[in-house]
Amino acid sequence: MNLQIDLSAPQDPSRGYRLLAEPPTCGVRHLTVCIRTPSDTVTTISLWGHPDVLPQPRTGSYYTVLETGAEELRTLSARLISRWQEFVAYQPSRQQGPLDVLPYTNIADLSGRSAVEVLAQVSELAEEGQYLLDELLAGDGRGLAEVRRRLLDLLGRRDLRIRFDSDLDLPWPLLAVGAGPGAGAPGEEDPFATFLGHRHEIEALSGAYPTAYWYESTRTRPASSAWTDEELADNLLASDVLKLLDDRTELTERFHGSDLLATLHQPVVDHDLMYFYCHGEYVRQGDRTWQALRLSDPMPIDASIVDRYRKRHTEANARDGALCLFHPMVLLNVCFAGAPATAGYAGIAAALVKHGAVGVLAPSIAMPQVFGAEFALQFLTRYAVQGLPAGRAVLETVRWFATTYRNPLALTYGLVCGMDSRLPAPQEGPTSS
Repeated sequence: MNLQIDLSAPQDPSRGYRLLAEPPTCGVRHLTVCIRTPSDTVTTISLWGHPDVLPQPRTGSYYTVLETGAEELRTLSARLISRWQEFVAYQPSRQQGPLDVLPYTNIADLSGRSAVEVLAQVSELAEEGQYLLDELLAGDGRGLAEVRRRLLDLLGRRDLRIRFDSDLDLPWPLLAVGAGPGAGAPGEEDPFATFLGHRHEIEALSGAYPTAYWYESTRTRPASSAWTDEELADNLLASDVLKLLDDRTELTERFHGSDLLATLHQPVVDHDLMYFYCHGEYVRQGDRTWQALRLSDPMPIDASIVDRYRKRHTEANARDGALCLFHPMVLLNVCFAGAPATAGYAGIAAALVKHGAVGVLAPSIAMPQVFGAEFALQFLTRYAVQGLPAGRAVLETVRWFATTYRNPLALTYGLVCGMDSRLPAPQEGPTSS
């Protein structure tokens, strides 16, 4: 007679992961803007695009040397970010109540503010963003004029997927086209819609993950981790963000830098999403500055620490195919975490991508706590609940804040890689008969 024998594997030789046959495919990029600085005095730009958007010329390519120096562009970039910081610190000259005390710092929803006041501020920021873009492309050369014409025409469109592969670390979403004194007037374009971050899905490239080995987990639910400064844990909406993550993922919550270092020390850090809600700062030593974040303890976490803890694992993965997994989408709700890195120091976002993170989303300014929590809730609702890819989730979040809250601060969150990143869908577990 037939006898059914229950079989079970005493060991899991795959350690809970499966090796993909090839790296995940990259979705279409309608436009790639490549900027290189081979020397201190030379900066080049080239354009590549989908054939339906930017057909390459038969006898050449869209390539030229920029006439504005790299150092001048870095200075203009820092100036633009400082203007956004001034927006956050805006104080009306006449205070008519408690809501007039630093309104753009203490209130996320600006729809109740004077439309004239808000549009004047946003229009000024848009003009500053257009000024940086104009200076980037300034010059009289024939080749430069053609590249400028092509690029501005494409940036003036909507809903393209654009990659900026650039040695110049610029705040691309804050650049603008079509801005001017008439923006926002009847019959004119809303100044919110002039920013590149409102028009297009945008990602910046910063390094690469040098491995041909790609793993995914066989678990039934995606895993996430929340890294929170305990001082911010009780802030408005902070608990709502954690509840969202707990409902959608297997959530682990941590509060100390020592816990983060212990996690980075492990060969396998199989978090699909890492969310940080803590303080960020610039650390200064002599004439050098670099970015760092701090959790509940005073330990600063910077790019060099991330590199020191993950380097041997990344190299073992690339060299030997060892299972040294690190592939999260990272939301750094941390002041300055997405700001352009200073000379000689990589940013935190770049270091995380270098060692395997599929993408990093972070603000380029000192972000007000109340807006940071609001942004996280809106972005994660689209990314973790609705299942949108990160690039689309960022774009829809920016547009939601512009339309509903009339607040431009969502534009300061820039995406480093990760445009196609999605949170894995829950899988059905084994069923019993």
